[in-house]
Amino acid sequence: MSSRTGRWLWRLRRLTGRDLRLLVEAQVELIACQWAKWFRPTGELLAWSAEVPPRGESGGIDVRAVESVAWAVTRAAAYGIFRPRCLVRSLAIQRMLRRRGIDSSTLNIGVRIRDGAFEAHAWVELDGVVIGDSRAHVQTFTRMTDHRLVEL
Repeated sequence: MSSRTGRWLWRLRRLTGRDLRLLVEAQVELIACQWAKWFRPTGELLAWSAEVPPRGESGGIDVRAVESVAWAVTRAAAYGIFRPRCLVRSLAIQRMLRRRGIDSSTLNIGVRIRDGAFEAHAWVELDGVVIGDSRAHVQTFTRMTDHRLVEL
């Protein structure tokens, strides 16, 4: 067994049952979001993401739940069965938050020109706080204010 595999297994054994369930949920959600991205028309993705029925009461924001969702999706994306891009990660975060009764998050899409190439990025914010991404990174993008453009 390689030292890299050994470190990975050591870290996995240190996780609690709650953490493992959260990672599995995040991996399943990432797969569902990737599937939706492949097979749904682009203009329907945001509406599809909002279809998740919230569990529990909406209202107060459980900061620990938000941090847990961001942690799980980030780890599942980095170490799971595939490496999803930013839109899929953002959709997964938003859907998992909604399931926890936190339905006020916003999926943002930004664009920039870097080294002559057009780039786009998606991220989630909740009350102005970037979730599952770096504020410094997302600030390098110009936020699109009208998502209807993706319907074109």
